[in-house]
Amino acid sequence: MNHDAHTLREFDAALTSLNTYLLQMAYKAQSALDLAVAGLLQQDEDPANQAIADDEELDELEMAVDREGMHLLAFFSPVASDLRVVLASIRLSAIYERMGDESVTIAKRANKLNKRPRLREAGLVEPVYRELAEQFRAVNKAVSSWDAPALASLAPGLASLAEKTGTLTETFARLPEHYRDNLASVADLIFIGRSLERVAEGLQKVAAEALYGVGPRQS
Repeated sequence: MNHDAHTLREFDAALTSLNTYLLQMAYKAQSALDLAVAGLLQQDEDPANQAIADDEELDELEMAVDREGMHLLAFFSPVASDLRVVLASIRLSAIYERMGDESVTIAKRANKLNKRPRLREAGLVEPVYRELAEQFRAVNKAVSSWDAPALASLAPGLASLAEKTGTLTETFARLPEHYRDNLASVADLIFIGRSLERVAEGLQKVAAEALYGVGPRQS
């Protein structure tokens, strides 16, 4: 048996496994946001609770990415281009996990908010979320194929989105003067806005990290 060929097949299988776990994380994080915001906008605990329950799976996937990544680093000494992919994948998994945590925060705050009189300003989340969800899908699609041109082209839109989520949080922060009898709900909206900001910032980090992973291979 050709030992080098055998090792190469093992390496390719391990790298494929790493990429599979990472993409599962990416789409699980995207789903968590969709479920959490659905809980808020539809005033429905079911999707919000699902987002909370799914967080454990996201944590397990992060550990799987770390495990596969460390295995690749320890046993195969990958060349520069593959090394960048492995390192980027490990860091990307941590970013996706934190974005999942922010979705859990949104879900928990939505459940609290939905038990109190509705604040009409909660509806301001919807247009921002729609753009956030669209960008999330675009980023994940680009990451799935390590598409450098697509990742680079997303940067301006992601920067604009981060500004919009920041503006949304600022809007919620001005509400206490109008809802002095329902400050708990205002606080929930502020936390939701801040979590949406962090998800938007996370997408910027994902795109940048994936571009690092691509590196000079597509230059």
